[in-house]
Amino acid sequence: MTRDASVGGIFGEMFSLLGDSARDFALYTLVIGGVTAAGALAGLTETSTSALNYGFELNSSNSPGSALFEFVSSAISIFGTYLLLVRFLAVRGRLRAGGGRFWHYLGMAILSAIAVVLGLVLIVVPGIFLLVRWSAASGFVIGAREGVTASLSASWDATDGHGWAIFFSALLLFIGIVVVAAVVGAIFEFAGAPIVDAASGFVEAAASGVFAAFGIAIYCRVHDDAQEISEVFA
Repeated sequence: MTRDASVGGIFGEMFSLLGDSARDFALYTLVIGGVTAAGALAGLTETSTSALNYGFELNSSNSPGSALFEFVSSAISIFGTYLLLVRFLAVRGRLRAGGGRFWHYLGMAILSAIAVVLGLVLIVVPGIFLLVRWSAASGFVIGAREGVTASLSASWDATDGHGWAIFFSALLLFIGIVVVAAVVGAIFEFAGAPIVDAASGFVEAAASGVFAAFGIAIYCRVHDDAQEISEVFA
C-alpha cells in the first residue's frame, strides 16, 4: 500500500531515513567530500567562489592529472551514491534479495540524465517534469530490481497524482541547500578560493546524500508494496 505522499509526508520520510542511516550518511559525506576537498587543495580541480559547484568538466585547460582526478572522483561519487541508496533501502526493508544492481543503476542514471538534460535545454519544463516523474526510479531499479527502462516507467506510474507535492518538496529542499551553501561560502570566503572549494566538496557531498535520501523517501511513499508483502507470505 502507498503512504502519505504530501510535502510533509515526503520530508518526514526523508528526515527519518537520514536519522536511521546517520552513520552511513556521515561516512558518505566524509569520503566523497574528502576526495573533492583533497583535489581542490592539491590544485587538481578548478577553483571557484561558490560553495556549491556541481559538475564534471574536461576541457583543453585541464592537465592530464587534473582530468584523471576528475574522472576518478566522479566514478567514486557515483559508486558511493549507489552504496548509500542500497543502505537507505535496506534500513526500510525495501531491498530484495539478489545480486548487485550497480550497472542497472548506472544505466538508468545515464539514460534519465540524457533525457532530462535534453528536456531542460529544449524547453526547460519537460526536463523538470521528467525529474519529478522519475524521482523514484532509483528505488525501483535497486530495491524492486526493475530493469533500466522499466524502473523509469514504474516511477512514472507511481508518481502519477503526486507531481506537485514532489515538485514543491524538491524546490524547498533545493532552496534550503543553496542557503546552506551560501552560508558556508561566506564563512570560508576570507580563506581563499581553494579553501572555499574544499568546503564546497563536503557541502556537495552532503547535498548529494540528502537528495539520494529524498529519492528513496519518494519511492517509499509512492510505491505500492502490497505485492511485495504478499510475496513474503506466499
